[in-house]
Amino acid sequence: MTSVAIVFSLLFIAVTAVQAANGCRDCHENQSKMNALGYGHFSVIQKEVEAQSHMPATCNECHLGNPAESDKAAAHKGLARLLVVSKKGLTAFTSARAYPLKYGTNQVNRIYTVVNKDRKTVKDSSVAAISWHDKSSDTLSQDFNVMKKTCGACHEKEFEEFSRSTMATNGKQSQYKGWTDKKRGPHNCGPWFDGNFETMQQNTALPMSPESHRINQKVCNTCHVGCLDCHFNPQKNNTADRSKGAHSFTKTPPSESCYGNGRASICHAGPEDRRRGAGYFGGSFSFPEGNAPDVHLKAKVGCLDCHESSKSNPVIGHAMVKRQARDSCQRCHAEAVRSHATSRHRNHSCEACHIRNVAGYQGTYWGPGTIAGAATPYFKFKAYYGFMSEPILIRDQKGRWIPVKPFPMAAMNQKASPYEPGLHWRYPAGLPDLQRTDDAWAYAGLFGGMPENNKAMLWIQMDKLSHKLGKSRSCDSCHASPEGTQLQKVSWEYSDPGAFPFNGSHEVFANNSGLFIRKMQSEKIELEPGYALSALAPWVYLKDKWQVRGDFSLPPLADRKAYESVRKAPDSAQKSGIIHR
Repeated sequence: MTSVAIVFSLLFIAVTAVQAANGCRDCHENQSKMNALGYGHFSVIQKEVEAQSHMPATCNECHLGNPAESDKAAAHKGLARLLVVSKKGLTAFTSARAYPLKYGTNQVNRIYTVVNKDRKTVKDSSVAAISWHDKSSDTLSQDFNVMKKTCGACHEKEFEEFSRSTMATNGKQSQYKGWTDKKRGPHNCGPWFDGNFETMQQNTALPMSPESHRINQKVCNTCHVGCLDCHFNPQKNNTADRSKGAHSFTKTPPSESCYGNGRASICHAGPEDRRRGAGYFGGSFSFPEGNAPDVHLKAKVGCLDCHESSKSNPVIGHAMVKRQARDSCQRCHAEAVRSHATSRHRNHSCEACHIRNVAGYQGTYWGPGTIAGAATPYFKFKAYYGFMSEPILIRDQKGRWIPVKPFPMAAMNQKASPYEPGLHWRYPAGLPDLQRTDDAWAYAGLFGGMPENNKAMLWIQMDKLSHKLGKSRSCDSCHASPEGTQLQKVSWEYSDPGAFPFNGSHEVFANNSGLFIRKMQSEKIELEPGYALSALAPWVYLKDKWQVRGDFSLPPLADRKAYESVRKAPDSAQKSGIIHR
């Protein structure tokens, strides 16, 4: 073939490719045509997309489909679409919406769908969640096939690294193989239901349906990320800033994306502001709402400023984020870190003193209920929301004092349990930082004594608290008791299904004999039809069964007189080396 022929051949291929890619644009860039079809809100100009996404990708390179087809059905075949997940059955719908996504100001629910009601557009109350198009409509989990064809086609290295990351493999939560797996123990979030149906059924006294089991797993999957969860940042069009709009992307994920970026309390929002109760954002994400955020939020120190990732260390691999961030404190607090290392409190983590007013779950019970319309023996009755004014301090596996929020947990209708009573750790201390957590849990036992739902597996959840850093707790909050006992009085309100809202309280007491959840009480509980008290409030029957033996006391002070002289004078405590400068 002559050089001229080669040039014409390449030119023909290029022109053909452009014409094929323009198939989407023939419709979607024609506002009048889209209006006539009833979908004017789906009209978009390629230049707008490029300005917002900062990428030259064509429509089909991100959304797939068949741009060479002129027929609507044929052109949209295989199209990767946004998933609108219904509350009923957690079924994902991908059909074209009559209205575009709306953008509000609430951090938790900034992005939402609307429907027409009485000639007005209102938020669609039937929607449980919104997921992007790199998720599977069947499982709501990552769709690696779509990711490889779309994001991975241009970002091959990043996709391959992401595919092996802890986030992509659901590396932590998927290790909880039911309620009775000795390696990790039972967990507040529940087990990883996928692949564990038979094992769980064998140890569950009530019948289980594969459908409810599948729905339980779909609930888990909504929190686990694809490429778009981190890098896609859609927002209302801004005529003053062409980079803002429905196709906005960001290279470095903002802290908001770690919290679901306006699509409900998902991703890290749940584990941090609900389960641990000491989250970075607080505010509208906290339960009860309005808890103070981490001091670093106001200082505009984001998640990836402290947690090592490929942004600060390319060797770590794309989407790998180092859980333990304590090594980064010295960048901003060099003197405090240096003086703390030689102080009398050097074996305390920073969080041990600097986290207060812990919110979120103050009790959680897995019992019979209904999830997305399907009956299940494992509904999570979790909305025991309240405050613990100061965390309880315990020694971690390396002898360092860390803060935890102990709260009662139960999984009902268990036939047997393999655990020994006492304190347990989720992951061995010797694992690398990327493979472990510093979370603990304490097993109380397997108990009967209820009118139904017996053989309740009881444990105390004790995740390490890491965020909501702020002003230090007082010296007396740890050292007022000469014996080193710790006592926290917790008030809460229940607001989940099964009963009308009610208020209650309990105490968390720790001394040299053990850790005790005691004095659990509430106002009168009025049940909703079809629910049993033992399912959502087993503590009514089991009372003070949440207790484990061991030394959970703080070290008694050898010189109380010296303590009295410095407890009200932080400056003297700093100068004498008791606390950091």
